[in-house]
Amino acid sequence: ANTDRVLELLDRYGVKATFFVVGTAAATPANQQRMKNIVAAGHTLAMHSWSHDYKKVYASVESFLEEFNQLYQWIYQVTGTCPSVYRFPGGSINGYDRGVYQEIIAEMTRRGFVYFDWNASAQDATAAPRPASHIAADCLRGVGRDLVVVLGHDSAARGTTVDALPAVIKGYQNAGYTFSALHPGVTPVTFGYPVSK
Repeated sequence: ANTDRVLELLDRYGVKATFFVVGTAAATPANQQRMKNIVAAGHTLAMHSWSHDYKKVYASVESFLEEFNQLYQWIYQVTGTCPSVYRFPGGSINGYDRGVYQEIIAEMTRRGFVYFDWNASAQDATAAPRPASHIAADCLRGVGRDLVVVLGHDSAARGTTVDALPAVIKGYQNAGYTFSALHPGVTPVTFGYPVSK
């Protein structure tokens, strides 16, 4: 239901966004309708994973591709759109995918998909909800960068993230930023391992 609130706020402020889908979480009829509403409002519906089970997703390149094919086909069946953008569960570099992430990126790129990480975050993947004012402040740490991709979550336990959204939007707008949904033409924000000297 937080997705409905997010969509209302985005419409109020004339902002487009990107929603990364977890298939198992969005399988209910109500959430399938939300996916259709996202597409109808002109936002990007993108892939995150089918299960969000890191051990399963990153067990092998083949396992990753199976998850994403399942999600891709399902999004297409539900909405009629072909997603072209994805986000790795846990980001492109995490404690689970070190042995396979380069092969995954190469294969997904070969198939025409673009992945995005983030360079500002709501820091809301926490056990207990954080205060909206803290979330907004963290999201706005991207001010000053040329391109900012802000990560936030709209799952059921993330009501304070939605509460923070107006302050985040106004903060970036007041700093001279405009908003756009992610698509393959946007320069990706991606993580990288530090280079040793």
